[in-house]
Amino acid sequence: MTSTKKDIVKEVAARTGFDISSVKEIVQTMFDAMCEGLSADGNIEIRNFGIFKVKETPARNARNPKTSEIITVPAKKHISFKPGQLMKEKINEKRDNPF
Repeated sequence: MTSTKKDIVKEVAARTGFDISSVKEIVQTMFDAMCEGLSADGNIEIRNFGIFKVKETPARNARNPKTSEIITVPAKKHISFKPGQLMKEKINEKRDNPF
């Protein structure tokens, strides 16, 4: 099952007792701060959760399969995520009910 931002907001509100509108604003502010941090520094490390890194793929030549024309694909940045030890342990816990 995929969790959305709305699901996260509801879960945090239920666990903390704060109202949904306040939690929604806090969650969005956190996501905005993470995006700004990645664009400025290139790394975000959250202990026991994981590390977000911006990596750059260099420019390369590619071939258009329809025309066989060689084109240059520009360099681009992408985000990689390496989970922390605690997250790995939580994900790999054996569950009584697999569903």
